[in-house]
Amino acid sequence: MQTTRRQLLAHSAALPFLPLAGLGLTACSTVETTSVQSRLRGKSITVISTIGTTLRLSWRGTTLFNNEFGEAFVPDWGYKEQLENRTVELLRASGRFSSVQRVTITATRREEALKELKELKTPTDHVLLISGAPSADSIWATREGFFGLGIAQRSILQLGTESVAHASLRVDLLVPSTFGTVLGEATVSTAQRVPAPALLRGPRLNDDNAAAARESLKVQVDAAVQSLVNQLGLGKAMPASSPAAAPASPALKPASAPASVPTTPSSNAFPVTSPNVEGRDIPAPSGAGASDFLSR
Repeated sequence: MQTTRRQLLAHSAALPFLPLAGLGLTACSTVETTSVQSRLRGKSITVISTIGTTLRLSWRGTTLFNNEFGEAFVPDWGYKEQLENRTVELLRASGRFSSVQRVTITATRREEALKELKELKTPTDHVLLISGAPSADSIWATREGFFGLGIAQRSILQLGTESVAHASLRVDLLVPSTFGTVLGEATVSTAQRVPAPALLRGPRLNDDNAAAARESLKVQVDAAVQSLVNQLGLGKAMPASSPAAAPASPALKPASAPASVPTTPSSNAFPVTSPNVEGRDIPAPSGAGASDFLSR
């Protein structure tokens, strides 16, 4: 039975033994959110992206000599539109801007993207540029790492073949009138195992098994965009919590009442732990698949 996107969204927060569980997410930002929020309020912003139509493919073998790298052109997978549309939705929902729009460009580098946007004569106060970013290999800890949107596969002596879908993104908040003055930047990386080998030697996509990787990447893109917008402080503002009511005066207990005996905690109770991520407003990854990023 084909795995649906709705099922994957549920699995990404499920227990470690479930298929496609363990959506590890790590993030980092360089931005003064209060200053950015004040400066952008009531202004216009345009979302552009230099990625989304091409996947990075990598096959990691027993030794470095067995490694293979390639690309797959997949515009019909819709990641470019998903990245930009989801970002626009979040920015509009924040209510911070006078207008939010997306502009589709063909450039694959930042400088080219800004030049293309200028040539299109798109009026805007600010630009949110989404691009690929490098990250460590959080699954196998290989030194090759990950970059942008892609699928990686590992095979030791042609045994135990494993595939991983990964998304490593960066966002820059720019002022186009000064040709790219950076007001803030943020990065996010996610990776998730998929249940069947998604690549063939070459490397090239295995069309018979690529559907699971495709759906996993859709889930990761949504999570990554949410993280990036939150890190920049451009997400929807949380409503102020109402002041707590003053606690009632405790009733006096009769002198003869026996002292209360502490009960043993339930074995089903789980401790609350802090998110093991960097940056702001990033949900803690769940499941054993959210391993620390290592490099050799």
